[in-house]
Amino acid sequence: MIIKKTLKPLVSFAILQLSVALPATATSNILYLNSIRGFGTANLGPFRSTIADFIDNYEDGNVFDVDFVQTHVSGDLASFLSAKPIDYYDQIWFDTSIYKTSLLNAADFDALNTWSINKQPEFILDSSFAFRNKHSNTMTDSAGAMTVNQALALKDVGGGIFIGTDHNDYAYTANQVLANFGFDNYFTGINFITSNGSFVGNSILAPNTVGSDFFTNHLEGLSTSNVPIGTHVLNENGGNRTINIYENLFSYSPNKIAHIGTSFDPGSRLSDIKNPEPPPAPESVPEPGSIFGLFLLGGFGIRSLLLRISQ
Repeated sequence: MIIKKTLKPLVSFAILQLSVALPATATSNILYLNSIRGFGTANLGPFRSTIADFIDNYEDGNVFDVDFVQTHVSGDLASFLSAKPIDYYDQIWFDTSIYKTSLLNAADFDALNTWSINKQPEFILDSSFAFRNKHSNTMTDSAGAMTVNQALALKDVGGGIFIGTDHNDYAYTANQVLANFGFDNYFTGINFITSNGSFVGNSILAPNTVGSDFFTNHLEGLSTSNVPIGTHVLNENGGNRTINIYENLFSYSPNKIAHIGTSFDPGSRLSDIKNPEPPPAPESVPEPGSIFGLFLLGGFGIRSLLLRISQ
């Protein structure tokens, strides 16, 4: 009876270790909030569900799970974040281009900051995103590859916030997010992506191949903000971190303007620049038969010791 009582928790412990060792699901959960509507947005708002579906269906839906909000209004962010466990969403996408309107309210920021404490998010800032697919309301191969690469880049660095917007009159909500985290500068100005632009690094051009026509067919001639590249000291909502927004895309119009930036090095993907130490192997748990043998040996040892003492 003693042996049976001893073995039961040991077997349970072995089962627990086995469950801990199993790999986590690869799915990255994305909350996609669309607020492209109204004056000056060329009726692109209804098209955004196509973008969300494209991400959701990537690799037969085994990589991303997207909750898409077609008409983002004040309070939606709080409602969705509060309806799930705090660590459920890995990425939040603000696809926002709405004329001189700040959508996020106090409840939204409370929920966002609670989520941020848990996630310590990285950032992608894309002031060219509002007119993704400027010639078509269907996802082209190049646009699809580019968008999925952005989602994969955020997934690789552990999750974060994607902000896609347009020039300054349409970036009020985008700048609300930056101000909340204590960014030193915001999306500013009205600039155009010119033919002398260039991509930097490959974090948004890989692993899916972005066609050589992407710049001409999707970016050149777009109005856009200047993305706040450089060093930013975030406030407590951003974990009091110091981050650097690196250029991913710039052009001269006539001065150098950054159109896309990331808070991680655009030169490489995370898997290329980090080589973490492997986790320690779990301690082995003896087989039940071995446990039984140890008890028998222990019993013989104690009996021998008692015999010596009695002598």
